[in-house]
Amino acid sequence: MNSGVWEEVGCAKLWNEWCRTTDTVHLTPTEAFCVFYHLKSNPSVLLCQCSCYIAEDQQYQWLEKVFGSCPRRDMQITILTCRHVTDYKTSASTSSLHSPFLKALKTQNFKEPPCCSLLEQPNIVHDLPAAVLSFCQVWKIPAILYLCYTDVMKLDLITIEAFEPVLSSGSLKGLVKSSPQSTEILKKLVATNEIQSNIYT
Repeated sequence: MNSGVWEEVGCAKLWNEWCRTTDTVHLTPTEAFCVFYHLKSNPSVLLCQCSCYIAEDQQYQWLEKVFGSCPRRDMQITILTCRHVTDYKTSASTSSLHSPFLKALKTQNFKEPPCCSLLEQPNIVHDLPAAVLSFCQVWKIPAILYLCYTDVMKLDLITIEAFEPVLSSGSLKGLVKSSPQSTEILKKLVATNEIQSNIYT
């Protein structure tokens, strides 16, 4: 996010049994659990990078604060998150699963074709990603969630690269520029950030 293309516009920190802080007012970007950026070339494009667990009883308040400051008209949401592959339910042999792999779940108003197959029942989405998608469904906001099933406990380079097909989707295609240094940038990101299982946009 330090490429000069994105600019930080806000941050948030919260307190729960997993994320504890004594000062929720005076925050620096390195301390913040949720950092908000906008695209310099198109400020209407916002990105939220969330690196903490948000408890169930905090999710509605979080959603109201985030979406309450944005016009919901002409909005489209893309959510990126990951879960361990052991959470994936399938009748096929687990040895046939080549992780990481992507699954998608979308709201009724999202009309673009997803860049991977849809998440099958009885699999479900958890925590804040599920809350964001449910919020978008209720308010008829076009939204799609891409869930990466991975065999590692913390985000690594291979898991990040699994999201690459998403970058060619209709809503994101015009926002992404190829960079010969992209792999090195991702390696530094993984090495310097302790991200607890979820990335959101």
